[in-house]
Amino acid sequence: MQQMDAHQLVEASPLFRQMQADETAAMLACLHPVVFQHGTRILERGVWHGRLYLIAAGEVSVLLSEEETTPVAIRHGGSDQSDYIVARLGPGQCFGEMSLITGEVPSATVRAEQDVTLWSLKHSDFLNLLGTCPTLLRNINTLLSYRLARTNQQLLAQRMAELTLIVQVQGAASALDTSLAPHIAAALAMRTYGRVLLLELCSAEDASAVQFVPQAMLLRPDLLACSQERVGLQEHHAALVSQDGALLAACCALTTTREQLAALDMNTLSTLTDLALAYDHLLLIATPRTPPSLLAALSERHMAGTAFPVKRVLALVAASLASQFVPTMLFDAWLRQHCACSLFVTEVAEPPTMAVQERYAGLFAFPVTRLLPTASSLLVTCYEHRLPLCRFALTSALAQGVDFVARHIAHQTVGIAFGGGGARGFAHLGVLAGLQAHQIPLDYIAACSSGIIAPGMHLIGKSLEESEEIFLEIQRHIVQWRIPRTSLFSNRGLKHMLRSLCGDLCFEDLETPFAMVAVDLATRAGVVLDRGPLWLAGLASVALPGFFPPVLVGEHILMDAGMHDPVPVRLVRKMGADILLASELGGQEPPTLERGAPWLEAAHGEQSNGKAPHIIDLLLRTYDLAMATIGMHSIREADVVFRPKLYRVSLRQFSEGRKFVAAGREAVEQALPDLKAHLPWVE
Repeated sequence: MQQMDAHQLVEASPLFRQMQADETAAMLACLHPVVFQHGTRILERGVWHGRLYLIAAGEVSVLLSEEETTPVAIRHGGSDQSDYIVARLGPGQCFGEMSLITGEVPSATVRAEQDVTLWSLKHSDFLNLLGTCPTLLRNINTLLSYRLARTNQQLLAQRMAELTLIVQVQGAASALDTSLAPHIAAALAMRTYGRVLLLELCSAEDASAVQFVPQAMLLRPDLLACSQERVGLQEHHAALVSQDGALLAACCALTTTREQLAALDMNTLSTLTDLALAYDHLLLIATPRTPPSLLAALSERHMAGTAFPVKRVLALVAASLASQFVPTMLFDAWLRQHCACSLFVTEVAEPPTMAVQERYAGLFAFPVTRLLPTASSLLVTCYEHRLPLCRFALTSALAQGVDFVARHIAHQTVGIAFGGGGARGFAHLGVLAGLQAHQIPLDYIAACSSGIIAPGMHLIGKSLEESEEIFLEIQRHIVQWRIPRTSLFSNRGLKHMLRSLCGDLCFEDLETPFAMVAVDLATRAGVVLDRGPLWLAGLASVALPGFFPPVLVGEHILMDAGMHDPVPVRLVRKMGADILLASELGGQEPPTLERGAPWLEAAHGEQSNGKAPHIIDLLLRTYDLAMATIGMHSIREADVVFRPKLYRVSLRQFSEGRKFVAAGREAVEQALPDLKAHLPWVE
């Protein structure tokens, strides 16, 4: 930015705005130019200087000592190791005015970060101007009132908006009408019932969301206008509700014109803090039309602790750029340490399976969170109708992908863990049906023991009715006696059934992340099975100790993990879920200690007529008690737990299990208040 002369500075500064011609002349007569070299402390905290300064060129930093800073301040890397930068000021801004107004010594130190040119006003001249310039007195009152109101707002606000930076790197053929940004913002507003602002880091002339906005009421004053006139900020507090009661997303740009963008002072970014008080989510959208210097300034201010902090950084990169785009261009080491960084691949023509996602992760050399399918014609149609995907084509594959991105931003991705329970696993079918009825997406799934069957059938495309028949078929295959050596039953029938159901399908062929758990007796450790043949992992996960033989994979001895982690909730969190659901089939509390002496006294000298349970029932009851105890620890981290009301049935009574489907549905209905607490859009 070119050096500003004294007249330009007086016109630009809020302290001297709208002064009369004679007042401006008197003001200019009192200003004196001064130059400070890089590193000079222009003001010193606690030392009276008696001067106000206007910055004509260069940049200064406002410093506080270590004990005075908030936890978000960042240590400066220079020689002043005990000082922290809390603000940066550039051309057009002033400092030292509060000391002159209040008559107190400065409360902070101001240091030149470059060679700076300033215009200086002495305290005595300032006092004389107060008597002859009524506009100056009015501006001082306005400035003090604004600062007091802003402080009160920040103190009273329950929380400020969460700021997310979304970098769109589209293919060469992509146009404004295929931008995903307005669709993500609309989905975020719908899912959170919160106030969302989409701020494109470019001029309104180049902003896709500004062109897309369906109603004039959703277009809010740009950031530059808000920094110049406070009335613009007031407009951002206006309602965002449509005629049908839906909450909509607002949008704006950095500036109105390209010329304004080219001359933009990066200190305008400080107005983001004010916007944060009007919204729940701020989405900063960076595109190829965003000046690189602006992103650099945003990152620099973030690192210096002088800007409203970015919580998440998302990159939406077209699949066609996989061979030439390097995510570390966006996700540098500092960002990865302080922000949640996620990569989404867009415009994917293939089915979005886990195998394809892993392939793109290899090409980008960075983990991929999700693939979004290509649907240019659908986006163009949405653009023509000025309707977001969530209101035009909610069931489309792209809308579901965009919905995931929105829920990812809102910390609403859902994972569910299914526990074991033999024939009671029928209840999981009811839980799945209940969740589908309420349109609750399952983004991550983990399961243990017989809990793998219901989600497994769901993921390979089996209907509820087909899954019920498969459960009934299991009984015919599991009870195949053998001469005991490693187990009571053979797993040949179960193996044949799983192979016929799954065929050659692998975890990588699924579109939803899915994992089974087992234990390795060789290493005495829990094992996550999420790659390779589904049937083999399933056979290992249901290998109940004593009932079925272990599955040998090389030197590893894999068995059912019910005695280790019967409801793998922690695994779902590791997979990436924000909200953790658990479907638990124990149906009973861990055993309590009771006094048994009276029983022995009553039975003294009498012969018991009781009939001993079958060996299978003895083993199953013991297994159930152990799972109930361990399961209480497994589900401790779950946000919502489904506990179908079940009764105990034998391993050999899968024919009784169909009755449990309704219990699973009912468990979901009973848990709806808890679900709504985490997912406000659930009906």
